[in-house]
Amino acid sequence: MNRTTIVEPQETKRIIIRDFFALIEAVPNKDDQASIQTFLRYLQSLLRIKQVIPPVVEIMTVVKQNKPLLYHAARRITLPSSNLHMLFQLEMDIMLAHERLRQYDK
Repeated sequence: MNRTTIVEPQETKRIIIRDFFALIEAVPNKDDQASIQTFLRYLQSLLRIKQVIPPVVEIMTVVKQNKPLLYHAARRITLPSSNLHMLFQLEMDIMLAHERLRQYDK
């Protein structure tokens, strides 16, 4: 996502969700270094977004459900002092997460 352009908050969330689903499609459910680094870079980019609050709880819930090997491998290498560590503590009902993400994916 190009963060230098100003777009409406609703459109920003739509872009975040579109990028997330593209990531889910592209990154395999593996614990290899390339997949883990791609996922962690994506999470870092979410934390840098200032215009809106990204749906990180929903995103982490979907990744944990759909890409368990990737999720757990990334969680294992994330240090407790890392700003990403807190993201791996987030969880919610998977059906609610999908429902919330779908409302922006239109």
